[in-house]
Amino acid sequence: MRRKDADVDIVDGSFAAVPASQVVTRPPSPTPTADYSIVSPPSPMSFVHVIPPVHVPNGIYDVFTSPTSGPAGTPNCTLFISPKQGSTSMKRTPSKVGKAAQRLWDALSSPVGKRRRTRFGNCSHVYDGLPLDGEEGELVDEACVIAIRPDTGIDILGNLPPEVALLVFSFLDMPSVLACRTVCKYWSALSYDSIIWRELFYDRGWRVDEKRVSASTNSNSAKRTIFMHRPPLSLDWQHLYVSRLKLERCWNKGEPKATTIAGHEDSVYCLEFDSKKIVTGSRDRSIKIWDIASGKMRAKLVGHNGSVLCLKFDKVQFPTVGAEDDDDDLLGNGFLISGSSDCNVFVWDLRRLKKAPKDEKTHGPKQLVKRVLKGHSNGVLDLKTDKNWIVSCSKDALIRVWDRKTFSLFTTLHGHEGPVNAIGLQDGKVVSASGDGTMMLWDIATGNHIRTFDGHNRGLACIEFKDDTIISGSNDCKIKIWNAKTGECIKTLSGHKSLVRALTFDPASRRLVSASYDRSVKVWDMDSGKVLREFKGHTSHVLDVKFDVSRIVSASHDRKIIVLDFGYELDTSLFI
Repeated sequence: MRRKDADVDIVDGSFAAVPASQVVTRPPSPTPTADYSIVSPPSPMSFVHVIPPVHVPNGIYDVFTSPTSGPAGTPNCTLFISPKQGSTSMKRTPSKVGKAAQRLWDALSSPVGKRRRTRFGNCSHVYDGLPLDGEEGELVDEACVIAIRPDTGIDILGNLPPEVALLVFSFLDMPSVLACRTVCKYWSALSYDSIIWRELFYDRGWRVDEKRVSASTNSNSAKRTIFMHRPPLSLDWQHLYVSRLKLERCWNKGEPKATTIAGHEDSVYCLEFDSKKIVTGSRDRSIKIWDIASGKMRAKLVGHNGSVLCLKFDKVQFPTVGAEDDDDDLLGNGFLISGSSDCNVFVWDLRRLKKAPKDEKTHGPKQLVKRVLKGHSNGVLDLKTDKNWIVSCSKDALIRVWDRKTFSLFTTLHGHEGPVNAIGLQDGKVVSASGDGTMMLWDIATGNHIRTFDGHNRGLACIEFKDDTIISGSNDCKIKIWNAKTGECIKTLSGHKSLVRALTFDPASRRLVSASYDRSVKVWDMDSGKVLREFKGHTSHVLDVKFDVSRIVSASHDRKIIVLDFGYELDTSLFI
């Protein structure tokens, strides 16, 4: 049928601007013999071929392509699903193509009365329990009238259950996920799902504090997840991914927010910090507790008769929601140990702070010191602790191991010929760094010396021991990375111009931060050995440095503490 006022044809009841020479007459629909139809996708020439259905009981289907019957140059785009020749039973082993066709056919077909969805590009035809009866103008013909598009094919993902489609998406990287948003609305909807962004987040090696997540989210929200080893999907994982990516970019090239805390009357020798507080020890013989958010001093502890040279405490992993000003929230379990040039190790119980008047800033040993560990004959230079042990080292060249529960002396490790400046503790083993230029590995249970690490040509000042990696800093201005099991020196990092006084590293991010007498703080890539960033804010020797996922905190001979915050515009509370 042709209209008189235009060179257009009516195709299935709609006007289509198709040249008459390219119109292909469609054969009439056959008498229905099956509950399915076989439809070829549209060609670039904008016409559709309907291949009559063939009913083969218990047949095996193959998929192949064949030239269309359209004008010359039309690509081979017709999809046929036909019975495999000679197939009489589904028990026969089909070919690979046959298997793919059968899976595709199972996805496209469903029993009458069940909802079946077929997607071609942006078009979606949903049949709710209606048979394909093959009559003109009924469902067979409507399925053939699909959007005219230059591309061809079947959206297989659209015919899969959403859970399976999401699983397929979870194997993509971020550029691929973003590209999928331009395909169609359904793919775009899949690309926003929390499952996808949670997997992208974890694939980058990033982590969240799962204890805090479980405490702040409904446990029932985890029912939807298809990856049960991950945190719940109730979190906005796309937002977390974007925030974490911004944080990484700030670490690499951005300018952190620098905050200076002043209050000590002399050099600040040591520091520790967590999500709520910074604790510092000074040559002025005091320990001060600072609120990390405001920079204000919350408490001052006095009791040592000499400089506070080292300290450690059990960190608060995450603050309680709505309890930011609570002393319990600030102090955690209250465990703090400190070592001094007075040869003593103090074990503090900070939970008693809340019993003191709010306006009282100074607290003496009678109030807070739970136990004094005596045994060293010279200044205590470093401390480490875990759930079983308290380990201390001293200028007297000895390492002493104390039982954390009873505070009794368990063993003393002898071997160094000079002061033991620093120690590391990991899984019942201690590594020690001495001014005699050697580094030793010990077993606590037996008290045996396992091995000696040789490599530095001057005295060692600092050491870190995590997993199977040991990192040492020396007066030779170098940093060395060691394999704890073999004793092999893996890499030597050069860049500081004076003694490397302190260092710390994160095995997950492969990030190392060091502090030196050259007044600088450097950030290193442990794998390449390159300096990523350098910060110079102190006016004298930098004596200690620590960092977490978003901050670097350093202490100096200039009496100041500097906090470099790389996530000051972001919510980094869940990141670790």
